[in-house]
Parts: sequence; structure tokens; C-alpha cells
Amino acid sequence: MPYEFIESPHRATAASREISIVVIHTMEIGERDGAAKACAAWFASPVSEVSAHYCVDADTTIQCVREADIAWHARGGNANSIGIELAGYAGQLAREWNDAYSQAVLERAAAVTAEVCARYRIPVRRLRADGLVAERRGVTGHSDVSVAFHKSDHWDPGPAFPWKGFLRRARAGNSVERAR
Repeated sequence: MPYEFIESPHRATAASREISIVVIHTMEIGERDGAAKACAAWFASPVSEVSAHYCVDADTTIQCVREADIAWHARGGNANSIGIELAGYAGQLAREWNDAYSQAVLERAAAVTAEVCARYRIPVRRLRADGLVAERRGVTGHSDVSVAFHKSDHWDPGPAFPWKGFLRRARAGNSVERAR
């Protein structure tokens, strides 16, 4: 599905690359209208020096880096991954992930995750740090990349992120997973 494109200059071009991981992040921007656009604008800023492939809020998905290129979103895990930023904070509690806004973000982000996983035949399964080190394919959090490769201290999407429900939604939207 084509999304609005606000290009970030913070990326590396790649002649070809194997995409095997989807990395889930939180923007550390409050849940509000325009969060995806605000995050994309930050990624487009010359001073940010960071990016992700997609920014997602409750109403909008914006692409910032072409999937063929390497976004600068999770040091140690960038070369083979697609980064998806979700409106909200790593410190959100379980009840905060369960409000109407967050549920809309999760639904929209799960749909993007399903599309990416279907395109690259990535299994919709949770990968933790040990799976990343073992070069498995799947969906992970920035926190897992940090633990696996020791190149950052980021802990998003946070300990209360609803992984089971999120992956269930992504599987439901992934035709490859449904055929298994």
C-alpha cells in the first residue's frame, strides 16, 4: 500500500540487502493527532541523524525511507531490518496501551508489519536478543536489538508493550501466515 512519503536524508543506500527483521519502536511522542507527521518531520530534519522506514499514529502512516535503503533506527540491527515507529512512549503501562488511541495505533502498525512480513517472507513471530544474534527472522523490539548488539541503550517499545495481541493482529493481516 502506498503511504505519504516524507523523505529522511538519514539513511544508507544499499545495492541489495536481505530484509529479515521488523523492528518495532515507540516515537517517544505523545499519542495525538499528527504524531506520525511530527516524527517524520524530525527524521527529515538535518540535525536528527536518525530515521525509520515508517511512522504510525492512530490515523496516519508515513514512509520516511524506502525499504530498499537502510534506515538509521536501531544500531547493530539496521542492515537487515525495516523500522516502524509507533506513537507513544516506552514507559506506557498495559492499561495505556489498551486505550482507544493506542489500539488504533497497534491496528495500523500491525497492518504495516503484516505487509512488510508478507513482502519479505518474514515469519510473524517475536524475536528476542538471542534470536537476533542467531540471525533468525521475525519481529523484534528496539530493546532486543540493544541487548543483542550492545550499540544503544534504547528500551522501546517498553516492557508493557502488548506483543501477543500485536503479533496476533499482524498474523491476521498477513496472507502468507494465514496460508500456513
